[in-house]
Amino acid sequence: MNETKQRPVLVFDAAAFDAAVKDLGYETKAAKADFLGVSRASYSKVTRGLEQPSPGFIAAVLHKLGDANEPDSLNRFFRAEVR
Repeated sequence: MNETKQRPVLVFDAAAFDAAVKDLGYETKAAKADFLGVSRASYSKVTRGLEQPSPGFIAAVLHKLGDANEPDSLNRFFRAEVR
């Protein structure tokens, strides 16, 4: 028996991130990657859903845009999906 088991994965909400950084002047993928301090290749793969965000990527987003007074900062830019 060869069942395909679905499991939860973490997905980056690039649209929410784009909206948050647009007012800061970051419009290109390169500028957004540089803002986060992540590689452009990693940023591109995560935003296209080809790769799950790494702990470093998640930490960079939360460090730059998270709100210590908002406990749902993580949910603003990330969601879990079963695939």
